[in-house]
Amino acid sequence: MVKHAFKAVLALVLLFATLSFADFYLNVGTLQVGNENYMVYEFGPEFTVGPLTLGFTLTTYATDLTTGSFYFGYPGSSAPSTNILDGINITALGLDLGNVWFRYGRMRPITYGMGFVFSGYSSPNARTFDVGIRMGMLSASAHIPYQLVQLSTFTFTQSDPVYTAVVSSKVSLFELSVFGGVDMDGLKEDAIATPLTYAAGVSLTTNVLGFSVGAEAGAQMWKDGTVGYGAFGGVFGDFGMLQFVAGPFYASDGFKPWLISKNYGFEKSQPDFGPDKYKLDLGYIANLALTFSPYGKVAVLLKGNFEGNLTLSGEGLINIPAIGGTNGLVLYGYLYDETPFEGGQFFDNNTLARLTIAYPVFSGFYAGIKYSWEDSQWKQTAFVGGTANF
Repeated sequence: MVKHAFKAVLALVLLFATLSFADFYLNVGTLQVGNENYMVYEFGPEFTVGPLTLGFTLTTYATDLTTGSFYFGYPGSSAPSTNILDGINITALGLDLGNVWFRYGRMRPITYGMGFVFSGYSSPNARTFDVGIRMGMLSASAHIPYQLVQLSTFTFTQSDPVYTAVVSSKVSLFELSVFGGVDMDGLKEDAIATPLTYAAGVSLTTNVLGFSVGAEAGAQMWKDGTVGYGAFGGVFGDFGMLQFVAGPFYASDGFKPWLISKNYGFEKSQPDFGPDKYKLDLGYIANLALTFSPYGKVAVLLKGNFEGNLTLSGEGLINIPAIGGTNGLVLYGYLYDETPFEGGQFFDNNTLARLTIAYPVFSGFYAGIKYSWEDSQWKQTAFVGGTANF
């Protein structure tokens, strides 16, 4: 009895210590797997001790709150689990030993070089492996989109189709980066349209009077064998509150600058997606970002060519501080438009936009309303959960 009591007390002490020194994660959201929509509920701690990061949640999936199916394991597998053990979900696992590091967890945005080929690409709710090495002036890393979906059977599944890798090194006064990626969707025999299969690039930058000056060249290979090429040269800087990049670019037929970005999933879903959609282009970009910590940030990207065509994108986050006993308010906006101001209209069928108004219930957990521009009108949805719902 004493032995069992000691084990119980020790378990409670460890649990209390874990929760006391951890960030508590709580999220309620939605997930589409195939043609089925699921409500997702997950909560648990995440903490870092020295070089080790560990996070885990209890995660459940439901097709309906009252009469639907209820699963603990990820429902995308052929036999979704109802074993509560499979509800234990490792959400973060990382170890940094200096020369070698790895991380498993929610996917972080991917940007390589000057962002001409890979620019902030991410997949909501995906968990991935990232591993890397550092050896003097040389570093390398790989991004492997796999996630653990059933703990009891130790089953993994692909969480995103894009695999990437990068190698960087200091060469005299320059920083050289070589990177590439493959989209597994583009290798499928039954792929729709003409998907992208491979993308690669190389960048070379140096520091001049506090500014980074450099160039980047890239290539995109499509399933039908078409290869497009592009190049960008310019200046960029990071001065704390102010970040910017600007310069000219060239793109051949079959190459789109910044294709593998936050909008890549939307681009792939279009029926005309393929190399024929992207024609020879010569133009310029200007990207400006302002950060007013802790009150918010805003970023605007303008891409144009010498024929007068423009692409406008931007996002902004405003944190309204707590006033009168409230927890404050968070406002988030996002915009992407390849034909801004066309026909005298700011919002049209080519516009992607959303506005989120969120109330922080407590740390990392929000309740709010999201407005999305779809089919030439604003559609309203309510949500509770983390920032992934923004």
